[in-house]
Amino acid sequence: MKKWLVLIAVLMAVLIAGGVVARLKLSGALSGISSVVAIGAAMPDFSLQDCKGNTHTLKQYGGKIVVLEFCSHKCPFSRGIDQDLAALVRFYADNDNVIFLGIDSHYDTTDQEIREYINIADLPQPILRDPGNQYADAVGALVTPDFFLIDKEGKLAYRGAFDNRILPERPGDKTYVAYAIEALLTDIPVNPVHVPAWGCTIKRAP
Repeated sequence: MKKWLVLIAVLMAVLIAGGVVARLKLSGALSGISSVVAIGAAMPDFSLQDCKGNTHTLKQYGGKIVVLEFCSHKCPFSRGIDQDLAALVRFYADNDNVIFLGIDSHYDTTDQEIREYINIADLPQPILRDPGNQYADAVGALVTPDFFLIDKEGKLAYRGAFDNRILPERPGDKTYVAYAIEALLTDIPVNPVHVPAWGCTIKRAP
């Protein structure tokens, strides 16, 4: 009997440890990247090209609310929110004060792959390439999808999950990114300011 109890205890410990490791991996906690931009701190500038060859900088969108999404069409969690995010982008299409940009930091993704996915998924926002995942490293982006909302002063106002969904393609009932955008537009405090994102770890350059 004691042997069976010990065996059951060992199996439970293995299952719990496996679940913890899996969750840590999905949150990017095992990536080894320690850089992070604190809420309320200025976001570093970038100069990145979209798949059409157009250059975008954070500085050029000064005075606007910028919604940055670290994304990847190779990640089911990132693909899972694409249509809900696209609907949000279209909702604010006539509001010049809100800018949406995707950033693909996966080291082995090509411009052609991004172009093809944008066309298939009918995404309205530009997707920028982050060669060598330099910008992801600079701001501490670990997974896809991971959102960084930047206020009109260029400071980080919200960081993390799109909503509280558990499964990739099943929307949650708490739309954190939408809440944050409306808060910034109406000059009320963003709440919450951080909800840990989880998904696929960004595949960084070797």
